[in-house]
Amino acid sequence: MIEPVLGSRPIWIHAVSVGEVLSLRRLAGEIKERFPGRKILLSTFTATGNQIARQSGVGDAVIFFPLDHPWIVRRALETFDPSLVVILETEIWPNFLRLAHARGIPTLLLSGRLSPAAFRWYRLLRFFFAAAVRRFSAAGMQSEGDAERMAALGLDSGRTWITGSLKHASEDAGEAKRAQGEMGLPIVKGDGRQVLVAGSTHRGEEEVLLEAFLFLKASFPRLLMVLAPRHPQRFDEVERLLQQKRVAYRKKSQMNGEGSRDADVIFLDTIGELPAFYALADVAFIGGSLVDAGGHNLMEAARLQKPVLFGPYMTNFAAIAGEMKQKGGAVEVRGREDLVREISGLLADPGKAESMGKIACRLVQGDRGVMERTMGLVSRYLHP
Repeated sequence: MIEPVLGSRPIWIHAVSVGEVLSLRRLAGEIKERFPGRKILLSTFTATGNQIARQSGVGDAVIFFPLDHPWIVRRALETFDPSLVVILETEIWPNFLRLAHARGIPTLLLSGRLSPAAFRWYRLLRFFFAAAVRRFSAAGMQSEGDAERMAALGLDSGRTWITGSLKHASEDAGEAKRAQGEMGLPIVKGDGRQVLVAGSTHRGEEEVLLEAFLFLKASFPRLLMVLAPRHPQRFDEVERLLQQKRVAYRKKSQMNGEGSRDADVIFLDTIGELPAFYALADVAFIGGSLVDAGGHNLMEAARLQKPVLFGPYMTNFAAIAGEMKQKGGAVEVRGREDLVREISGLLADPGKAESMGKIACRLVQGDRGVMERTMGLVSRYLHP
């Protein structure tokens, strides 16, 4: 039973999927430290996010977020009776917000993001969503642009704050490196191998990356690629592609901490291990960016002082991606030829790769106030 585990009036935190679950670990730790005795109810919307949430140990209990139907939401709120609801990024559930507001439960949007494309869509239905966003007690947005768009959608600007992205405050380099030992990762650096990590890839990207990798092998025969598809439901599809390309690969799920000397590719068919593999990388590619998927979290690799490559579609991380390009911490690539050229240059010149990685790290670590600003907002709605 969940209720006895949680006790009275937990803090309900909703993280839609894997990336958000990983980003809230430090937030949950800060809440526990500053408000000891408080229980955390963690909800997700995807099965993979739910699995990672259970493995992470972040919450005292983990559930799926209820469907946004009045009867279902009302029963969930009555059952758990949260003292505070925290929603990460941009999840606008009209019935949930309305009924939580009616029960006097403060609801915060944290690490809020509202891209120009999403804003255009929401604005078409502004008459519907404006009433919903006004139910937020406060919103901590990632950037000034996000805050302006949220205010334009209907939330009082006096309740809109710029706190930054919690992904900037997620695991540091030491934590990722320690995770390697905890997970029994194979040692791949001791035999002179160079490592390319392609993280959170989507359909249409793996084939381009593998073609570039096979071309690079002619010049860098000891090169190893770690290929990490974004969605577990595509693991079988990506494995078939590896077989079609006749690439010697090993599945991480079957390695049991063994080495990788007989493989050209480590197929990361597990969840939650990508940050630790970034720590092994000489070069990191951020997926969801060669195809129009908005790009994924580049801070994980940059924080580990890795040179970062990404495609032209980084709308989910436009501000930091643009700054990293401008200041030399990352390079934008548009296809196989770009990948081969840029990866070759970085592998052949470790000094250049190191310098680029340091710039990337400095940029993503520049905003160290994210957690303080976020907890400042949370603390307004919690009593010791």
